[in-house]
Amino acid sequence: MHFKSKSQRPIRLPFLQHPVYFRNIGSDAKMFEQIFVNREYDVKIPVDPQIIIDLGANVGFASVFFANRFPRAKILAIEPDESNYATAQKNLAPYKNVQLVKGAVWHKSQTINLVDKGYGVAAYMVEEGAGKNEVKAYTIKEIMEILNTDSIDILKIDVEGTEKELFEYGSEEWLPVTKVLITETHDRYKAGTSRAVFNAVGKFDFSLELSGENLVLYNNNLVKVYQ
Repeated sequence: MHFKSKSQRPIRLPFLQHPVYFRNIGSDAKMFEQIFVNREYDVKIPVDPQIIIDLGANVGFASVFFANRFPRAKILAIEPDESNYATAQKNLAPYKNVQLVKGAVWHKSQTINLVDKGYGVAAYMVEEGAGKNEVKAYTIKEIMEILNTDSIDILKIDVEGTEKELFEYGSEEWLPVTKVLITETHDRYKAGTSRAVFNAVGKFDFSLELSGENLVLYNNNLVKVYQ
């Protein structure tokens, strides 16, 4: 109803500390539904998380959800698109435990190009090389260094196909120290993303569950999800 009314006012919800903003575009409404109605990130977390990383924050809804569920956690959210980032700033500004970074995640530290391949603002992709929309790219290891941590309690990845590169190159640096991994795969945008994820995860001892579009993977060497 709020979306159809084209209201610019934020929505106040009884289970959130602060109101949330979204633009009058379908992708924002869809993500709002996935996160706050269907609660696709409301999965079992068998630890008291201290470090949460949100890769592909978009307008910040997932970080808002985590900040309310785990108010003592330190959360870093990263988003490359300027419009998404601006809305995420509004949504995350009241949460002092959330750090929002303008940038992308990649398997190498470099400047990369943000491209629109016609899938909408929720599905901008990144490519190597110069372009009109260059952004700084961070590795997951660099993000851990920003947080001054050697482990990750919850790692959420929704990066529109960049999973392929993240899991193909260098994932052995961060997968073994990740307790709970929540990720989507996007073979419809980039062929081979699911294969890259499962090949990398298969080298370690993870248990798998599904939540909506997400794969939820528990590191059995670090957490006990099944007692």
